[in-house]
Amino acid sequence: MGLLDRIKPQEKKLRPVDLGVDGQGGLTVRWEDGRQTVFAPKWLRARCPCAGCVEEWTGKRTVGEAQVPEDVKCRGLHQVGNYAVQLDWSDSHTTGIFSWDYLLELRGELDKK
Repeated sequence: MGLLDRIKPQEKKLRPVDLGVDGQGGLTVRWEDGRQTVFAPKWLRARCPCAGCVEEWTGKRTVGEAQVPEDVKCRGLHQVGNYAVQLDWSDSHTTGIFSWDYLLELRGELDKK
């Protein structure tokens, strides 16, 4: 068996085809598989992956739903390269970068509800 026989092709991961902020200030993502995911603003803000919301060394979440204002809304978004989106929140938080893989993981959490 040669080297090429042992290399497994990577599965193609789903990517968004459209992103937007809905009327309630949540993030709406339409995926390549045709599905659409609506992330509620408070729920998504509480899952921000930035170093201010997750302890860098331990991975422990320091900001959760209890620390997020009830009326938080996404005010805008900025694509980061071809791999993520940075969200601008009404509570002045702007440092979270949500990769497509992380949003897909969060979509899985919503699917389990």
